[in-house]
Amino acid sequence: MSDAKPTRSQSDLAEMLELLLDKGVVINADIVVTVGETELLGVQLRAAIASFETAAQYGLEFPEGTDMKRVEEAAGVEELPESEAVTVEASDEETEELEHDVDDLRELDALLTEALDEEGEDEDAQAEETEAEEEDEEKEEKAQEVTAENERD
Repeated sequence: MSDAKPTRSQSDLAEMLELLLDKGVVINADIVVTVGETELLGVQLRAAIASFETAAQYGLEFPEGTDMKRVEEAAGVEELPESEAVTVEASDEETEELEHDVDDLRELDALLTEALDEEGEDEDAQAEETEAEEEDEEKEEKAQEVTAENERD
């Protein structure tokens, strides 16, 4: 039988670090600590480990204060010249269509608000009717008690 051996004879930390920075690593972790059904602690971890050149090639965000010109030069990433930049604008028809959509949404919002207000008024009216019925029942019970007392006397 042959013994399985690593394909490399030796790997040192410098080679591993170079490979890591060249290719990059992204770590996503969601950690939640709960007791029963109550969430006590939630942590979302998003980390990217890569060289500035690799990060620039993949379009990762850099911390504030980073010399972006230097990073772009090192990565070989260039901004598009203005002659190649594309500006997108909406036509008048598309703008009008969007305005109509916004108007429709406003009308829908007004209708929903009105319906909710009416529902609230209906609930208030029902509550008033219930109170009036309870008062009538109390008056009737008192009247029956008074009648019963008068009959006893």
